[in-house]
Amino acid sequence: MIDLAKLRAVPPFADLSDEQLRWLGEHLTEVDVKAGAVLAREGETKPVFFVVLEGECQATKFSGATQIPTNRFIAPSFFGGVSLLAGTPSPGTVAAATDGHLALLPERAFKELIVASEAFSRSIFRSSLDRLTALEASVRNREKLAALGTLAAGLAHELNNPSAAVARTADCAVETLAMLKDAAVALSHSAIPPDAMSALDSLGVRKGPGNGPAADALQQSEAEDALLDWLAKLGIARPWLMAPCLARIGIRPADLEPLAARLNEEQFAAGIRWLAATLELRSLVEETRRGAVRISEIVKAMKSYSYMDQAPQQAVDLHDGIEDTLTIMHHRLKQGVTVRREYDRSLPQLVVYGSELNQVWTNLIDNAIDAMEGKGEIVIRTGRDANDAVIEITDNGPGIAPEVMPHLFEPFFTTKPLGQGTGLGLDISYQTVVQRHGGEIRVDSRPGHTTFQVRLPLAPRGEASK
Repeated sequence: MIDLAKLRAVPPFADLSDEQLRWLGEHLTEVDVKAGAVLAREGETKPVFFVVLEGECQATKFSGATQIPTNRFIAPSFFGGVSLLAGTPSPGTVAAATDGHLALLPERAFKELIVASEAFSRSIFRSSLDRLTALEASVRNREKLAALGTLAAGLAHELNNPSAAVARTADCAVETLAMLKDAAVALSHSAIPPDAMSALDSLGVRKGPGNGPAADALQQSEAEDALLDWLAKLGIARPWLMAPCLARIGIRPADLEPLAARLNEEQFAAGIRWLAATLELRSLVEETRRGAVRISEIVKAMKSYSYMDQAPQQAVDLHDGIEDTLTIMHHRLKQGVTVRREYDRSLPQLVVYGSELNQVWTNLIDNAIDAMEGKGEIVIRTGRDANDAVIEITDNGPGIAPEVMPHLFEPFFTTKPLGQGTGLGLDISYQTVVQRHGGEIRVDSRPGHTTFQVRLPLAPRGEASK
């Protein structure tokens, strides 16, 4: 029989009577475990209360795809009470950190002891609350760090494209500038008439970017081939270098035929080289400008999203926060998600914790993308209902199962596979909207239509009726 002195050393059993302790000993099963043995696995049901008499056990929990340590149970200690009390699967995985000696109490005996001993039940409830609070705080902080890492990776990806484009076009601009210099020298030696020079210049302006209908890839390729063949027949050297930039802005052989008829071969060749180099340089400068503007937009959105260098609570336009969030999440949306905006711009500014609300929009939009498996439509709608600002985020995914709905905002509840979700995104959103801002968050779901509705008071609840 188990040593009752060892049992009394375990905190929940310290105040049991001798009779209760003997009863407990009769219902316990002793086991020896080797280091590394898994005693309870996250997400699985284990109807046993574990008592650590010798050795040490390590608890871990998935956060994203990473297992993080959450607790250590060093003898004399215990674990497993949370799952038995709540009737839920194990919130984490527990494995033996060293060789050890444990005692197992079946669920039925555990619950009998809860009813029979007030001291035992008080100890179990207190320790369970403390452990759940510590676990939630630990995983919540980890979740925020993981979200920050994902956000940083997305931003790096978004910044990489325009910054790479700027670097690439800058290199090309150096080469094109050298070509333009050579073309200008050849142009000066050809003694091209001033009126022909003006015609070339005006052709570049008249046919410039945005001055004509956009051609699709096939039409563009055909136009380049036609112009390349025409220039080659006229004896123009390396026409493949000039045809693409001329065709890109809509210049066709018919536009150049009047000049070709007026100028000799040397003059026309010099003029075409100069025009092509000028247009190419203009195109490169415009591409560089677009890349720089995109970088500026991303940096501006990030500063607004995080409310960098600003007070935590201030009057904000909700639409600005939503748009900043969409900009930051562009890397997730561009793979197949369209966003339709139905904004009521008459909504007044709200005094809120802007960066925390932006995290709510991030969580809801991220969940919508996951629900649609990266392809579908998200509708973001804002409006006013009495004294509340109403924000709705709707996706056309498969919907939420009825049995899942009551558990949506419970901490650690997730329908995602193990390692892909911590179940804290909606919990954090609920805490932010309801407890932090005195609002409400509601859900309506059916196949093809799931709406998360966030209601925020336009004024603090105490002032709304004044």
